[in-house]
Amino acid sequence: MSSSSSVSGNYGRRHLNAERGMPKQCWCGQPAELLTSGSVTNPGRLYYCCARGYHKRHLFKWADECLVEEVEDIKHMISGMSDDISFLILSVAFGWEKRLK
Repeated sequence: MSSSSSVSGNYGRRHLNAERGMPKQCWCGQPAELLTSGSVTNPGRLYYCCARGYHKRHLFKWADECLVEEVEDIKHMISGMSDDISFLILSVAFGWEKRLK
């Protein structure tokens, strides 16, 4: 298998599993299971797959990639909260300033 077909295969699999972060279930409704790879290329690597087992059109997602997505999403949420807090601090300060005058 060439590297280009491998890349496109991974892209297709990721496209099917569009849910970010740790998947709860496969598109078919079966729960996601966390398993350990026994392959030569990824020994011991954790992955999520459909409870029905690995099928090309069902859930397959590396657990470490799920964690990276979760952290990216949390960082984005924290950044938004930080902006909200800054706005509230300025609003409160401005409100107190108006009251003191």
